[in-house]
Amino acid sequence: MRKGLLLYFIGLGVSIVKPPVERLACMDLSTGKVMMGINYPLLLLELGLIFIGSYLMASTHKFKNAHAMSSFMSLASGVGAALIGLSANSLVISLFGIVLAALGLILYKFSRWFS
Repeated sequence: MRKGLLLYFIGLGVSIVKPPVERLACMDLSTGKVMMGINYPLLLLELGLIFIGSYLMASTHKFKNAHAMSSFMSLASGVGAALIGLSANSLVISLFGIVLAALGLILYKFSRWFS
């Protein structure tokens, strides 16, 4: 549990300290603002740390059934992905995390009904 929690918080810490957003070498002529882009290797590193951390946390805990473990992994990964998306000002990544967390909650409720 400690290794998974450590990886999870390292992923969140990296996303807060260095969001996966970079300035591009171009400007929008109509507004004069600098264009921004996503640094995909850094985004993959942060999301990978979050997903691996949530898997390690779930694999070391004793759940009642496999549905509860899957729902915990989905919820933890979704919350982490949503936080990374919010720090990067990326609506798509934030929505992905929110939907993943919502599916985790729904799966948790179903696992409670069918256990």
